[in-house]
Amino acid sequence: MFSTQRRRLITWIAAAVTSLMLVIGLPFVTSLHGQVAQATTTLRVYAAISLIDVLPEIETAYNAANSGAQISFINTFASSGALLTQIQDSTNESAGIPDIFISAATTQMNTLQSAGKLASGWPVTVATNRLVLIKPNTFAAGSPTPSFSGFSTLTNSSVRGIAIGTPTTVPAGNYSKQVLESTTSGCGGNIYNTLLNNNKLVFANNVRDVLSAVENKTLNSQTIDAGIVYTTDKDVSNLVGLVATAAQNCHSAIVYPAAVLSRTTNGTAAASFANYLSSVTAQGKFTDRGFGVP
Repeated sequence: MFSTQRRRLITWIAAAVTSLMLVIGLPFVTSLHGQVAQATTTLRVYAAISLIDVLPEIETAYNAANSGAQISFINTFASSGALLTQIQDSTNESAGIPDIFISAATTQMNTLQSAGKLASGWPVTVATNRLVLIKPNTFAAGSPTPSFSGFSTLTNSSVRGIAIGTPTTVPAGNYSKQVLESTTSGCGGNIYNTLLNNNKLVFANNVRDVLSAVENKTLNSQTIDAGIVYTTDKDVSNLVGLVATAAQNCHSAIVYPAAVLSRTTNGTAAASFANYLSSVTAQGKFTDRGFGVP
């Protein structure tokens, strides 16, 4: 009798302990399931190199605001023209690369749109910029200090070399060419061909290479006394100084269109992030870095 009651008591205690363990363990299982459900999506973003400082900040803010849908970003920065060439590569297209493109001009984006390579509803302009003439804080030795006060005075004989992006592939270089060719008051005064024929223009692969050339006072073995970059590029360097800001009627509007490409296999995540670029938080990141917003 005693043995039977003892066995029943032990059985009851064992059942109670098992039930208690299940209750305690249930939240852990649910939490683990939640972590598994929060799978990280990888997005490849091709972006104009002038966005190299601000874009990672926006991506970090996006993930902070979307803890349940984290994105691993793989960024490729270069001139918009060079990125367009990569995007048009058939191997990248078949691989679904990239998911998102952010250019520094409409030209490259229009090429993709005309070819039917953009997802429906894109592109959308997410930022703007200004063009500036800069000089090194100290000039290279070896000749008199160059004298110039604006774009139209770059023909002065004391100016040795002017760095700009290659106009055919670098939007900043194309905007620079427009400024130098413009006869509008306060612009370059149609001096582009004069500078070109006198071997004063030195071409760089992208706008950050222009900035580096002015900082180092040399490019392609030629002395550099000036360069034309975006104001956001000038702002990241303490080695260069501002000479002049181009009036906006000296060149076409400097805009940054963003688009989801139709080739992406991560359409939902790509659209979510691309839309976030127009959010209040993202627009604040742009303005903190000196960009304008639409």
